[in-house]
Amino acid sequence: MLIAFTQSSLPKYIEHGRTEGFQTNIKEGISGGDLFVSEERDCRFFVHRDDNKDSKLILVSDWCWDLIIQNTTEMATRFLERIDRASRAMAQPPVSLPHQWSKFSHENLLAFFALPRSLNQDSLRWVAESIQGGHAAFWALTDRDDPKPIQSFKIDHAPVGDAKLGYHQALEEAIQAFAGVKQRPQQLQPSIDLMRVGAGSVARERSYSEWITHLTDAQQNILENPLTDPLKIRGVAGSGKTLTLELKALHELYKAAEVASDGQAAASDGAILPRILFLTHSWSMAEQVEESFRRLDERGLSSEIDVMPLIYLKEWLQGPLSSEVEVLGEDSLDGKQQQMRLISEAIEHIKASTWASYRANTSEWVRRGVETGRDGAEHLRLCWALLREFAEVFDSREIKTLPNALQKYIDLPRESWMVPLENKADRELSFRVYKHYVRQLVEEGLVTTDQVVDDLKRDLEKYEWNAIRAGRGYDIIFVDEFHLFSDPERYLLHLLTREAERPPRLVMAMDPSQSVFLLLTGLAESEISRTTSSMVQRGQTKSIDLNTTHRFTEPIFNFLRFLHAQMPNVVELGHDWVYNAIPSTSKTKQILPRARFVDRQNLAESGVAEAFALQNSSTQEQRVALIGVGNSELEEIRKALKDMGSASSSYVLIDGRDEIEQLRYSRRALIVTAAEYAAGLQFSHVVIVGGTSGNQEYGHGTSAMRALYSQFYLAASRAEESLIVVAPQEQGGFGEVLGKAVEADVVVT
Repeated sequence: MLIAFTQSSLPKYIEHGRTEGFQTNIKEGISGGDLFVSEERDCRFFVHRDDNKDSKLILVSDWCWDLIIQNTTEMATRFLERIDRASRAMAQPPVSLPHQWSKFSHENLLAFFALPRSLNQDSLRWVAESIQGGHAAFWALTDRDDPKPIQSFKIDHAPVGDAKLGYHQALEEAIQAFAGVKQRPQQLQPSIDLMRVGAGSVARERSYSEWITHLTDAQQNILENPLTDPLKIRGVAGSGKTLTLELKALHELYKAAEVASDGQAAASDGAILPRILFLTHSWSMAEQVEESFRRLDERGLSSEIDVMPLIYLKEWLQGPLSSEVEVLGEDSLDGKQQQMRLISEAIEHIKASTWASYRANTSEWVRRGVETGRDGAEHLRLCWALLREFAEVFDSREIKTLPNALQKYIDLPRESWMVPLENKADRELSFRVYKHYVRQLVEEGLVTTDQVVDDLKRDLEKYEWNAIRAGRGYDIIFVDEFHLFSDPERYLLHLLTREAERPPRLVMAMDPSQSVFLLLTGLAESEISRTTSSMVQRGQTKSIDLNTTHRFTEPIFNFLRFLHAQMPNVVELGHDWVYNAIPSTSKTKQILPRARFVDRQNLAESGVAEAFALQNSSTQEQRVALIGVGNSELEEIRKALKDMGSASSSYVLIDGRDEIEQLRYSRRALIVTAAEYAAGLQFSHVVIVGGTSGNQEYGHGTSAMRALYSQFYLAASRAEESLIVVAPQEQGGFGEVLGKAVEADVVVT
């Protein structure tokens, strides 16, 4: 027997199952007012109230189904979440999945990890198939003891035809059943879903033409910009950067379609529409952007836009990486955080072994970087410098770890844009760190995002790409969260356009309050070394500032502006980071952010109580989040929830970037997460917990405070209507950050 869902019924079944449990035997009839369950032609169908004859089917073999639902509720939920995510991708080929799923393709077959790594001890992998018409079938699960390659699978497709016929019978029964049953009224408790806090919060239920009348002058200028030169959009959180990028992309498509409809060509001719690439920094953001396009698009053209994280470009253009290799980190930013950790560990290893032999001859800043503690600013500065050196010199100049490589590296002329490793001893240390760092990667079968980007850059600079560039390149490239892209990543952009001899048509959105360097180190960018921007080689870059923030109320905006002004930058960040904004006056409720100062041991418990109180008093349309500033706060919140006996169904815990998909199936629940995982989401009410670990997570000194401010700013900027911050009552650390805001009258106690 096959189990058959539709793209509407599976998310509803997951939502129901994660709170009520996944039942092994469901009787025919109505389930919860939204699902009809029926058996036809040796197939069990789950039909949603909104389904029709064109609904896409998701088929699961019965023995795999039994394995899934006999697991714990958490395991079953994660199995089904991945089926749902993969089936949506398979309905719109070519199939793009997060790289940590380790996708492998063969003809119409697809293999990928069935569970997150932390839950996948047996290395379970799905063998699935894309079926004509946008349907998907999940035929088998393999494990480490039987890693059968997908090329060897022989599939009997007769059950697929039976399922298609059976679905039409089940649909007819469902239509009759739904006609006699009223839809269950909405629960009074607030609900959480990905569309509301992610893509839906950006589009706000408006289509493209409905948004046009609500745009600011700056946003309208962006839509009308001819893109003769690269365009940079600067704005703080909530100023509509992502929405403006999406509207501009649709504007370019619609304009081209209108020209075609005037008689020059058929609008359906793919060649007449511009090839558009929309790059994000993570898979979760790419999925939100795709959802936003579907809500905004009025003409069915958004499917022409390729939306993906930068790290997926190599797979998109050249096929997947080897199944024996895994990319370090969940996305580019997380990957760089992991690289910083590996570099730090390599420095500590050398410090304990060969450091004394050349210590005296190194530059003072290098020596301090080695000998300062791992949380110190000098150490972080050195780690960042070496991360840059590895990407921009070792990788790009192909300096490997062969016997003559050290001398080749030492003899390499230093240029003004390079990290200032001025003498032989500095470069010897750099080389030794690189060797240890690469050895760690090789032993674990890992490649870094920088290495993937460097490989792709080499391929894009070949004559082969130049020969096919006009056909496979892009007319316009949109880049969201441009501030999170490193120089090597930015360099790729102009290589991806169709025409090599004209300035690239780039539209880049950036947040002036954050950069990848600040997020990784907490240091001001100009504190590290001379830098250069190699992103745009031709033409002039025009900047347009979005000076109105639409996300939050004026009191929340004033608090965020205060935080922005208080960021302890020793050195000015430069023209890209000088920015002023004004709040939108469209928000009606004007509630001052509130501070609660409590004993350190009660921080998490107090935050949980505040969050559930807000949830219980919120309307159906409002969403509530409890955000820990760092992962240590999130861990304390997790413990408090467990100690207080909070049911797991009453909250959704997001403790990784790959967990955002849970929001698609989570209603009537509080969302609990850390600041770094909340990026791109927004909520009606936010409760922030900070300072549970005495800021140990951030270390000490100016760089630590910058990192703290950055994460705090990120968490606070998720709030739309109200904000509560729970902090320790003693002096110093996180409490001091909030205390200054109280003294400035932008927060009340």
